[in-house]
Order: sequence, then C-alpha cells, then structure tokens
Amino acid sequence: MNLFKRLFGKSQKKNEANIASENIEDIEKRAMEKLKSLPQKDQDFFFEMLNKISGNPGIKTNTPELFKHEVYDSIRRYYSSPEYIIDFNLKDDNDRQLEEYEAFDFTYSEWKKVNSVWDRRSILFELWDETEFSKLQKWQIIERFIKDRYSLKAVKFQETNITVEDLQDIRLIVALSKLYRALDSIPKALYYAKGAYELRPDLDIVKVEYANVLHLSNSNEDRELSHQLINDVIKNKIKSENDNEEIGLLNYFMFSVGYIDSSIFAINFLNAGNCEETTWQKLAEEYYWCPVFRFEHSVFLSNKGKTLEALAKLNALADEFPWFQQAVLANIDAIEQLRVQNNDPLLMTEEMTKMEEYKSMWNN
Repeated sequence: MNLFKRLFGKSQKKNEANIASENIEDIEKRAMEKLKSLPQKDQDFFFEMLNKISGNPGIKTNTPELFKHEVYDSIRRYYSSPEYIIDFNLKDDNDRQLEEYEAFDFTYSEWKKVNSVWDRRSILFELWDETEFSKLQKWQIIERFIKDRYSLKAVKFQETNITVEDLQDIRLIVALSKLYRALDSIPKALYYAKGAYELRPDLDIVKVEYANVLHLSNSNEDRELSHQLINDVIKNKIKSENDNEEIGLLNYFMFSVGYIDSSIFAINFLNAGNCEETTWQKLAEEYYWCPVFRFEHSVFLSNKGKTLEALAKLNALADEFPWFQQAVLANIDAIEQLRVQNNDPLLMTEEMTKMEEYKSMWNN
C-alpha cells in the first residue's frame, strides 16, 4: 500500500470491512493530479514546512499571559500530577513581586520564539530540570522523558537506575508500558501492561494502559478486551460526574485530574466523531509524544485535502521517531512519488538518504 492509499484511504485497522467499498484508486488519482497541478510557490511551501514544522520564530501571540499559564501547566505535566500546586515565591532582591516572564526571563526569551505548544513545553521542562529533576520519583522521570519525546533517554534511565524492587510501584510499570509504546515495541509494552493488570486490575490507569496496548494487537480477541476495558473506565467516569453537568467525551482525554491517558482511544473517538482540525490539534498538544497519534493526524490532514501539511508532518515524524516503521516507509513512498511528479530523481536526496539510514538500523 503506497503513501496515498495510506493517507487518503480510511484507517485500515478501524475500517477493514468498509475499505473495499471505497474507490481508493480514484481518490489516489485525484491526490496525484492535485500535487502535479500545484503552482511552484505551493511546492516551495511544502519544503519550507519541512524546515519549519515547529512553527515560525518570533510568533507575536506568545504573550506574557500565555507564558504564565504554560509555566504552571508545564510544572504539573513535569510532575505528571494535574493537581500539583507550587508557589515559586517570585521576588527580586528588593522583595518586589515579579511576573513569571520577569523571573524566568531567559526562558521566556526562548519560549516566545516558538509556535508549537510541545516545543514550548520542552523549553519549560529544561527549566524545571535545573531545580525539580532530583525531586521526581522514578516513574515521573520516565514520564518526563516520554512527554518530551526523549524515549531513548528513558531507556537509558531504566537500564541504569531502575531495579526489580522499583517495579513494586505500579505507576512505574504503567510508565514503562507507555515508553515501549512510544518506541513501537508492542510486545515489550504488552509485557509491562499485562503485568500491571495482573497486579492491579482495579485501577483505571492500569486498565487504560492495558487497553492501549491490546488495541495495537492484531488479535481480534485482544482488541475486544481493549474496548471492554476502556468502555468500563468511561462508563464509571460518566457515572461519577454531576448529573447536571455534561462533559464532552474527548475532554476526558485532556490532562486533568483523573483524566484518561490514552492517545490510542483519543484517535478512535476523534475519527468516530468526524472531528474538525481544531479538535485534532488540541488533542495533538496532549499526545504529540505518541507516533501512532501523529501518524493518524497526518492521515486526517490528507483526508481533509491538506496534502502538503500532511507530508511535512509525516517527514517530521519519521525524523523524530526513526524506529516507527510505518512513518518511515510512508515517507519514502511520498518522496518517490514527488520525484515522479516533478520528473526529478534527485528530489529530496537528503531526506531520502536519512530514511534509508533509518531502515538500515531496523535490522541491526
């Protein structure tokens, strides 16, 4: 299956029964004609996006007010604790109260240049590393690296700092399952998720993570169990809410007290609800660390006709998660087809070389 079948077709795992009825060849043909007919300025725009996928520097909407909000939001995420409260006591030597952008002036100067939420959050995580890292528990350190898209650092930390005794903490077992999902090592993720479920099948965080991993299985039985688990969590959460308060389903997947930490089922409900681009973008701010979510986001953009943006995101995903084979292979297909359309066999040589290097690492 080539790139445009991947990107313009329905999700194969979700709609295998319906895909035969879709006229994929016509969809692909229209997509290819669209690419071929693009003006040169639009083709140039695609290549600019490859270099500026994180957003334009100096974005004017990054205000001191937004910085203040993200400072406190990021520290809660750094501790993986939505209810975390901290008083920074921001005063200068003369006991004058400082605003956050004044107290953290160097960080603010870097932060305000960045458009994407996840990259701004990364800058703030680096700030917290200076004063808070030593205070984190081991499961929080794993989570901190996952959220900041440093999966390999998390593996290194596991190898050098985590003992068998540490695995008595159920939160650490769940975090390790999440780590290996990010690494696209599903058997290893299943090892931890299943182990956690056997120990504490009563905990929502355990049921959700086990459901995440089971859903990525090729087994119908595993996928049925995953749906049962997530449905139980959602039903119980709805029952616990105030009867007079209606909460949108996807809000349960946003970082908050008692939220459902599931990039996998967020995808399912986004697709099932035919959600708009703004909703996908909002959930992307939660799950940008997850290669599966990012791939499906590119699928969504392609289905909406935003081909260049989808391809740029796909290229960024492959660069950042070179072990995620689906993205790398799809990106190779995209480059090959762009070469054909532009009659240029050397188009994007640097990008293609990187993709081939990533492929060569898979068998090492």
